[in-house]
Amino acid sequence: MKLLAWDTSSKAGALVALEWDPSLKTGWEGVKLIGEWTLNVDMTHSERLLWGIHELLESANWKVGDIDVFGVGVGPGSFTGLRIGVTTARTLAHTLKKPLVRVSSLAALARPPALWLANSKDVELRKTLVIATTDACKGELFVLSGAARSVLDCVMMAEGDSGGIWKRGVDEEVLAPEELMKKIKKKLAGAEAGDSQHWLAIGEGRHRYAEAWDDLPSKSELKVPAVFANQVQGRYLGLLAWEAVQAGLSVEGLAVHPRYLRASDAELKLKAGLLPPGPTRGKA
Repeated sequence: MKLLAWDTSSKAGALVALEWDPSLKTGWEGVKLIGEWTLNVDMTHSERLLWGIHELLESANWKVGDIDVFGVGVGPGSFTGLRIGVTTARTLAHTLKKPLVRVSSLAALARPPALWLANSKDVELRKTLVIATTDACKGELFVLSGAARSVLDCVMMAEGDSGGIWKRGVDEEVLAPEELMKKIKKKLAGAEAGDSQHWLAIGEGRHRYAEAWDDLPSKSELKVPAVFANQVQGRYLGLLAWEAVQAGLSVEGLAVHPRYLRASDAELKLKAGLLPPGPTRGKA
């Protein structure tokens, strides 16, 4: 079984190719990492994504028709980046009549520290509050937050008729920095109920709004013991996509949509009546 997946929710795009024998019940250990690419772009992924897919296929000696299932990060993240990544995945999967699985971009970002902490021998570390966050612009952050042991079981939320893999207590939302800090403090204050006071933040959003983050208890902050941890890595994106396939959550390509979490500027202007008349909005 061959899987090709990518995420373009931020400027650091991730691509991955995996292969496994579905007849062998060996779990994740039986999956081969065939190829993994990171593409950092200055503007958008429109010119680099298809090139990256082509190069990854070439390096694996695969043809696009060899792919059994596609995977894509559906956000939350950049409106433009998500449209490019998801539209490409929808088009290829639908045209080639291959299934597509969707993955939360923030869950993929959070998976490395969740694996590290949830498998710790220290029970308290397993309860660490993991915060995966990216810059949502407009003074806001895209955020996934929850205990490490719960974040480890998250791939994507159920949506419409499509099932999901998500743990209760893990939130995915868009928040202003001050709102996020209030929420984090409230969760940390739950230590009296048996929760941990440790917290760990990962992603580019951790370095935004420094004054807001400085308001959190620094002594209880944990750091990820890995480099390049603040961007989605292909191998973890592939891991989540593989888990979705194993759970039977593959769908027809056109059933997958970006997860924006908020309306775009164009939608807001349209609702406010600020867009000029056009063919579908009255007479010019």
